[in-house]
Amino acid sequence: MAQISKYLLFTFEILNEMYAALGTGAVGLMCLIKFGFQKSALLKTAAVCAATAASFIYIAPESKKIKPNKKKVVCITGCDSGLGFSLAQHSVDLGFTVIAGFLSLDSKGCKELRKSYGNNIIQIQLDITDSVSVNAALKTLQHFLGRNEGYTLHAIVNNAGVMVFGEFEWLTENLIQQQVNVNLLGTLKFTNAMCPLLRQYGGRIITITSHCSQVTLPSLAVYGATKAALAAFSDGLRVEMAKYGVNVITFIPGSFCLQSNIMARQLQNVQEMHDNFTQEQHSFYSDYFKRFNIYLSFITPPPMPVKIQDEKMYKIYEETLLDETPKVVYKNEDIRYLIYHTLFKISPWFVRDYLVVKFMSMPSYTPSKSLKTSLLEYAEDADL
Repeated sequence: MAQISKYLLFTFEILNEMYAALGTGAVGLMCLIKFGFQKSALLKTAAVCAATAASFIYIAPESKKIKPNKKKVVCITGCDSGLGFSLAQHSVDLGFTVIAGFLSLDSKGCKELRKSYGNNIIQIQLDITDSVSVNAALKTLQHFLGRNEGYTLHAIVNNAGVMVFGEFEWLTENLIQQQVNVNLLGTLKFTNAMCPLLRQYGGRIITITSHCSQVTLPSLAVYGATKAALAAFSDGLRVEMAKYGVNVITFIPGSFCLQSNIMARQLQNVQEMHDNFTQEQHSFYSDYFKRFNIYLSFITPPPMPVKIQDEKMYKIYEETLLDETPKVVYKNEDIRYLIYHTLFKISPWFVRDYLVVKFMSMPSYTPSKSLKTSLLEYAEDADL
């Protein structure tokens, strides 16, 4: 028991120091490391082992790469703006033939790509929630591959998605269904239709998930649930498709809300939530709902679709397409995301929840009246 207590105390001290370092930032982390080297032989040994392992990783040969060319076709969904708009351009620049799906062929993103890339990006109308649209896209792909000898379907990139920011109680049935239908059911529908072609050509399935698939954040409960479901779906599908020579990959591209249109409809969504509040909800959430959405209003999408500026993200995306033996998950994250998400995984739930709140940095709920008072006023107004 004494030995167990010793190990538990040691673990507690390590976690305590990590949280202290996180709270004080880079300076605190540097002081912690300096103190550790002065006082702990164990830390010195661990540092030497880590440096040795890093050296081996650095000098180890990279996995073999596939050479892109125009006979390898990449089909990407959701190219009207944001990530899909950016990945379509990058894939063409790498040398692939790109078939880009647009919710509307009259969208700003579609027109911009047509202007910049002409016929180098083949544009199709694609609504992944609509079976007729998905089947039309499948026939277009089959026709294109059939009449171009030597062309193969190298990959589909499941990118189309929508995100609604708001506490779960605020979301209308329409806003919940919209996220489930596009992010999850639409992706499943499109992937299912493409499976025969992927088997025929030995292609790969790249599904865009999110850090929310690993830790679902408050105000993004439904969005996170759909992304977590996609990650689970990919886990099962990967094993199924491996025996047919089809690789299944998930790609976490990082955060770039200010460069994306994923929140383009947030103002309309807020109005829909507000209009569907009950009288009690208006009374209860009034000030908090207002402050919450004023805060979000500063995250404004660009007026025109722009290519995301993140060289690291593109580098990792290239690996999903070009690694001959791809990894299961590819992730793009900065140091802040890495530290927080590591602590989310190893912390007790009450510490984890506190860190999630700090990570989100959203306006806090400060009740102006007690719940009892609010309910009494609601009862009086309703003549109960």
